[in-house]
Parts: sequence; C-alpha cells; structure tokens
Amino acid sequence: MNNIEKELLALLADPAYSITLQTIRRIRFPASYRFESHTHPETEINYINSGCCMMEVEGQVIPLKRGSCIMVNPYKRHLFMVDVSKSCAITQLIYRAELPGQIPDCLPCFQEVSACHVFQDCEELCGLLENIQRGYKKIRDNGYTEARFDFTLLQLFALLSGCIEEERRLTDGCRGKLEEALEKIHGRLEYEINLEELAGELGISSRYLRKLFVQRLGIGCTQYITMLRIAKAKEYLRDWDKGVTEAAALAGFNSPQYFCRVFRKHTGMTPAEYKNMKNDDC
Repeated sequence: MNNIEKELLALLADPAYSITLQTIRRIRFPASYRFESHTHPETEINYINSGCCMMEVEGQVIPLKRGSCIMVNPYKRHLFMVDVSKSCAITQLIYRAELPGQIPDCLPCFQEVSACHVFQDCEELCGLLENIQRGYKKIRDNGYTEARFDFTLLQLFALLSGCIEEERRLTDGCRGKLEEALEKIHGRLEYEINLEELAGELGISSRYLRKLFVQRLGIGCTQYITMLRIAKAKEYLRDWDKGVTEAAALAGFNSPQYFCRVFRKHTGMTPAEYKNMKNDDC
C-alpha cells in the first residue's frame, strides 16, 4: 500500500470526514444559455461531454471544450455560459466536504489554494463520474453498496489529486508567463491587442505564447480574446444605457459591422436581437 492509499484510508476512518453529495447528473444546456454569477459552500466539478462553453471564476474567463473538466473550489464566485450556436452537455458533481484539521500534501484536491483547476483530455475522470452517478442511484440501506460508493469517491479524490499534481508539474515553468499574459489581455481588452508585441513584453516568442494557451486553456490565444470580448459585450448589452456601437467599442471591437458578424457567429443572433431579448426578460 502506497502513501496516498494510506492517507485516503485514514481519511475515510476519521470521524471528522464526511462527503455530502448535492448533485451528480448529466445536463444538456441550449445554445446561449447563461447561469449568472454565484457562490456556494460546495465544490463543483463540471466535465464537458459535448459542445463547448465558458466559465468565469473569480474574474477569469475559462473556455472549456469537449473532454475538458473544471473543478471550482468552495465560495469562489463563478458563472457559466454557452457561447456557441449549439448546445452543450456536461456531467456535473457538486459535493460538500467536512474534513479533519490536517490534510496531507499528497491530497491537493482538498487544499483550496487556487480558485479552480482545469484539466484537459481527462476521459478517465469522465468514466469515474459516471460510476459515481450510477452508484449514487443504488444507495439505499445496503451497507455493501454504500461502502463501494465510499471507495469510488476515494478513487475520485485520488484521481483529482493526481490531475492537480500533473497540472502543477506542467505549468511550473510557464505559470508566471501565462498569468502575466492573461492579466495584460484583461487590462487591454478595449484596445487592439497585438500578439507579437504582447509576447515581446513577456520575453517569449508569439509561437510559445500560443502554445501556452493551447496547453493550459485548450484554446488558441486569438480565440480566447474573441470569446472574452463577446462575453464582455454581452454584459454591456444587458445595460439599458448602452447601445450596440458603444458595447462593441468597450469590448474592443473597432468596427460595429465586424462586431455584429462575430457576435452572430458565436451566439446565433445579432447584438440588437440579444439586447432586445434580455431587456424583454426584465
């Protein structure tokens, strides 16, 4: 038995440890669906089964595609958006963990250092979530079934901890550069962003900058900027006092015509249609 197995079994035997599942389900959302910004005391895990979407966690917009998974830690403000012209399906697990005072370093899934963790191409995690969903439906008063379910949850925590360690290992050398790039992009969103100049400011090549985005976020740098601008434009369009032209300029589009084309491509409707739809809901 290795150290991680020992720590997991010790955790299971600790009377201070308990896991309460709030939700384990597969959900399909329609195109342009949006769940507004909120917080809760539970950990939330979303695996993207099909389509693509975005989550904003503590102000950082994170694009997610099929095969991606995001783990949002408790009390971190987040919202969910489906920004493309087709639906998106996810497997969602929301749970609340009661833990003893000391958590070993080999179980980083319980150490809320970051607002969230993003994993790419994690089919094994998808299969485990499906097992948890099936096992949860079978739990009644059967002690054997409940015991198997508890061990399945331990498998999940071991896998999540391994994914987080792998995330740290892959990004230790580039974490600072990518975070600096994201900070600069967010601060200059309403202005033109030249990737060559941005990479030069960071002391890296534009090719390496694009590589960082694909490795960490699963999306190209230019595509990320466009999706971020569309998300910001939506916020401005929800404001009664801002018109389409002003929303386009504030979101960094230097041409209202180009803005309308890009917005329609990503949402399936014109900015004016989106604004009227949201105002009609008020």
